[in-house]
Parts: sequence; C-alpha cells; structure tokens
Amino acid sequence: MKATRKKLINLAVATALALTAPMAGAVDVGLGVSLNNEGGGNGGYGVSLPLRFGNFTVEPELSFYDSSEDTTYPTSPTNNRTIDYQRYTLETGVYWRRPIIPSVEMYVGGRVGYAKYENSVTYPLSPTNNFSRNESGYFLGPTLGAEYFFNKNFSMGLDVSLLYESTSDKEVYGGGLYYSSDRNAINYQSRARLRFYF
Repeated sequence: MKATRKKLINLAVATALALTAPMAGAVDVGLGVSLNNEGGGNGGYGVSLPLRFGNFTVEPELSFYDSSEDTTYPTSPTNNRTIDYQRYTLETGVYWRRPIIPSVEMYVGGRVGYAKYENSVTYPLSPTNNFSRNESGYFLGPTLGAEYFFNKNFSMGLDVSLLYESTSDKEVYGGGLYYSSDRNAINYQSRARLRFYF
C-alpha cells in the first residue's frame, strides 16, 4: 500500500510539473479560502494558493475542521461526556479552465492529497468508557467547478469532487483494548470558494 501511495504522489507531482513547465513565464498567483461540505456533513475550511498558467491552474490547499461538544446528564452524571473531532488535509488540485460566458470560467481536473482524522469521546466520571480514534491516508478524484470573476483579481466559485479514500485507523478504548483497520471509500465533497489574484 505504501508503494502505491508513493506512486500516486509522484504521478501527481509529475503531472503538475509537465502541465505547467512550458508556461512558467506567465504565472498568476492568488490566495483562496473555501467552505467545504464533505459527504453531506461538516467539511471545514480551506486556505489555498492558486497558480494560474495559461489555461491551467495548480492549487495547493490546506483544510481543517475542529469541533467539540459537551453533553451533561443531570440525573446520571457518569454519562457526562465530551466529544472532540478534528480533520486536516493537505492536497493539490490540477485543473484545466475554459471560459463559457463573459466573466465565467468552467474548470475540470483532479485532486490528490493526504488526510488525517482524530476523534475522541471522554467520560470524566467513567474513564473506562473513553474512546479515541486516529485515521490517516490518501485520497484522489475528479473535480468539476465554475468560477465567476467580479474583476480580473477577485472571483467566487463552486466545485464538486468525487473522492476515493484509502486510510488506516486505530481505535483505543478506556479498558486498554484497541483495534486497527483499513478503509477504502468513495465520498463526495462540495466547496464554495473565494479567490484573490495579485
């Protein structure tokens, strides 16, 4: 599995370099932010660095999501709990762009990246019921989107991706038990994006 992951990353890097090397003299550099919706649930926020070369865009991105929830049971305090969840991804997207109407571009391409998930359930008065889970792995998949330009420097866009994920996780329970497993899944992600080009 590690060899496959390394090949995927090398392929993504080689593709990005091959597509952008002939156009390295004309680069538009930008800064982007996104609101992500993963699989119908919370996907978090992203910060990206879009690089435009002719009709292509290469866009490294870091995204994150962090939440915490406390639940209290006044009549059964041993069931009081805190749930924490974090998700981080580091990825690169490569897209081909084409104008479709004035001020609007369509883009199509793919994304490849690394994701890490952490979640835990803590019972302050019943520590043997505590639970934690760490999961990490890689994802890749096609992306389709559109971008509206208010002017040459500022745009708003929407896109959707169908992502294949391959991850490994470890679950640890308060009694000392733990389980490890591998997971392969297909999920979708939609993103609302704002980009500013310098």
